[in-house]
Amino acid sequence: MSEVLRLDDVWTAFDRGRERVSVLAGASLSVDAGEIVAVVAGAGQGKTTLVRLASGTLPPDRGVVSIGRHELSRLKDRQLARVLASEVGVATGTGPGLRVTARQYVEMAAAAPKTGRRRRWRRRERRRMTTAVLEELGIADCGPLRWDELSDWQRVLVELAQAVVVRPRLLLLDDIADRFGLSQKQALVTLLEDFARDYECGVLMAVADHGAAARAVRVWRLHRCRLQLLADHTGVAVGARGAVIPLRRSHGRRDLSKARRQDA
Repeated sequence: MSEVLRLDDVWTAFDRGRERVSVLAGASLSVDAGEIVAVVAGAGQGKTTLVRLASGTLPPDRGVVSIGRHELSRLKDRQLARVLASEVGVATGTGPGLRVTARQYVEMAAAAPKTGRRRRWRRRERRRMTTAVLEELGIADCGPLRWDELSDWQRVLVELAQAVVVRPRLLLLDDIADRFGLSQKQALVTLLEDFARDYECGVLMAVADHGAAARAVRVWRLHRCRLQLLADHTGVAVGARGAVIPLRRSHGRRDLSKARRQDA
């Protein structure tokens, strides 16, 4: 398996008034193509900061962030923008900043500049790609709707659609299903497993609870600025209080009808 993301001894802090507050201290992890890695952390513990570092939108104070063979700090702004548009898909749950339809939002991601193994797609190709991913996620009928017209679950799927429409090498998720129950979170993880396998991409998901992370290849805990490994691919994990977290792998696309019913 090829490595798609590496954080090596990453340190990050922010100014809060006259104080310098640490968010990450010596964080190191990696994600390979085809695998899902989860980071579990409570509110305000640094999940969003970790995703921003991994996405290249926030430079670390110290340490190295690499996407594939690219060490991000060595890239010029234009090179960085092209690499991120070509290699990385990000879903944060915030939605589009413009008043566009769900279909337009997804198609905008396919229109970003490409480099390397990617290329610019013509408008007809972008439309075809957008149609395919909306149908794959079962939300083709959401295409004409704007963000405020979508249900919470539809928003999650639209966010996922715009993140994967270009088939990125790295998919990053910032706790996009935190408000849902376990069955919906598990339905989302099944989709992620399918994307990781079919697109050969690596997935890093920042989540607030262990239920959403239980099927990851590796599970990290982010607490007090430090990453602690809770689980790995062997299937056994020992938590801070000795709790065992089983890791189960599931293949095949799950019917999302139950998740949609719960959202209705």
